[in-house]
Amino acid sequence: MNRPSRRTVLGAALTAAATAALPRTSASAATLSVSSWQQRWSPSAAADGLAAFETVEDDRADSHPAGAPHIRVEDDNFRWNMHMVDRDTSTDRQRHEVTGMRTPVGGTYLQWLPGETWRTTYSMYIPSSLKATTTFTHIMQMKEPGTGSSPIVVQSLRRVGTAQTIELQLPVSGVSVGSTSLDPLHDRWVDVDFQIKVGDGASGSVRWVLRSAGTTLIDVTKNGVDTFLADRVRPKWGIYRSLGDTSGSLQDCYLLTTGMRGYQLVSGGSGVYQAEEARISQGVVENNHTGYSGTGFVNLANIAGSYAEWTIQSGTAVGATLDLRYANGTTMDRPMDIIVNGTRIATGRSFPPTANWDTWTTTSLPITLKAGTNTIRAISTTGDGGPNLDKITIH
Repeated sequence: MNRPSRRTVLGAALTAAATAALPRTSASAATLSVSSWQQRWSPSAAADGLAAFETVEDDRADSHPAGAPHIRVEDDNFRWNMHMVDRDTSTDRQRHEVTGMRTPVGGTYLQWLPGETWRTTYSMYIPSSLKATTTFTHIMQMKEPGTGSSPIVVQSLRRVGTAQTIELQLPVSGVSVGSTSLDPLHDRWVDVDFQIKVGDGASGSVRWVLRSAGTTLIDVTKNGVDTFLADRVRPKWGIYRSLGDTSGSLQDCYLLTTGMRGYQLVSGGSGVYQAEEARISQGVVENNHTGYSGTGFVNLANIAGSYAEWTIQSGTAVGATLDLRYANGTTMDRPMDIIVNGTRIATGRSFPPTANWDTWTTTSLPITLKAGTNTIRAISTTGDGGPNLDKITIH
């Protein structure tokens, strides 16, 4: 029987010791890289005025100088006035619009390029004098800069028979994203949340959310659509309408916006996702308590099954920690199930009382993300609903 020499045994022992001293690595180990919104544009109408925009298209044909300026600041709002005598350079239509986002105000403009994902949020006031029409009445567009190009996205007021609707269309793709009734939105503030992944062919996507008094009216997403023509995508706001309406809906009118914000989706080693960014079922966005971190928080309905669901982009399949910041001003636990990518990872997770509805705390649990698109849903499990939700953090 051959026995190893003393030198061989000693060499093997030293090699093993050296190997043990090295840090262990794993083929499955991965670095967390998630995408979240970074604010890039936040003008104040009162302080910054029209210098917040890349260009101002106010009565380009000089058709109604007595009505100028048709685009102006009113308190802390941007205001567009449209008169029946106003005409664009093509006299079968009317147009007063602003374009783009300058940051810093008066400085360079933001460029929305292929492969990037952008988001704009704002509140708009649509008076009953600004009606839906049988032809086109656009109040937001996404376009390639320059003249003569087709719009990529339009948010429009369209009359369907006798019904007035507000809709989002993708003319380049020939896709209708969604619509909802306009009548309940007249003469009140409506919150808009629009997101676009800039992509040619079928590599683009959009999400369109409208809320009134915190209640979600429509929240719809379209993937695999064309959202790019050439150069870049540039947002436009204002009133652009055809004079070919056959319903008698055209009259002097105006439009207000306020709280305009622009965000870009960026990758990092952690991500913060506000509750008001989530898809909400049976709940409202409110701001009647203090201490929240974004523009509000989600108050879920007192019913089992009400939920908030976030969509998270991860660069790799990786383990992470999920923090949920909440407030529970009752004396009872408000448990929730936590569902990641359709799998229930926590059943009846405890959300015990905080001191009051203005006191927020955080509960944490481990999760596993897959590479690509992930969903995280927090769902109420009892008839008392869940706690108020402020945000989630992934790290």
